[in-house]
Amino acid sequence: MLIFVLVAMAVASTPPETDVLAQLQAGKVLCSNPDAGTKTCSTIDTFSKSADGTIIDVGEILISPDQPVTLEVSTTVQIESGTICGMMALGDLEKGQVRVNGTLLPPERNAAVMNKLVEKLKPLAGRKVCEALRLQDGQLMKYGQVERIDINLPGKPVRWVIKDDGYKVAPR
Repeated sequence: MLIFVLVAMAVASTPPETDVLAQLQAGKVLCSNPDAGTKTCSTIDTFSKSADGTIIDVGEILISPDQPVTLEVSTTVQIESGTICGMMALGDLEKGQVRVNGTLLPPERNAAVMNKLVEKLKPLAGRKVCEALRLQDGQLMKYGQVERIDINLPGKPVRWVIKDDGYKVAPR
């Protein structure tokens, strides 16, 4: 009987995979396309709640699948029922930080790279983007949709990982 109670307590204390706020409170980050062997992700989203209740998503994204170049951007998001929605403001994008092998580019070089990236990504600025988390065949998946773009984006596997567990955004 005691074992049953302990198992029930353990299960009850484990937040559901699709509960973003519970995962945030548990200190986890969302790793897209996780590779447990190399502890790499194509994107890591770190969510934090400010004093006024606003939720900020700091996303680090692998720019090229073959090179260790990443872009970090912060934006305000809303979370409802396993769906994360936000609107990338042009100003958020312009404040992006580029890293090579985990090292920030010097300010003048970052500005030059960001100018090129902003021009390429400008059409997405001001559009609402939503990503829904769903369990599919036992795998947590993230499905995205961009406002005014009528394409069903393919799902990608994701995994909640402990922030200090050594995962990083990098090529495999």
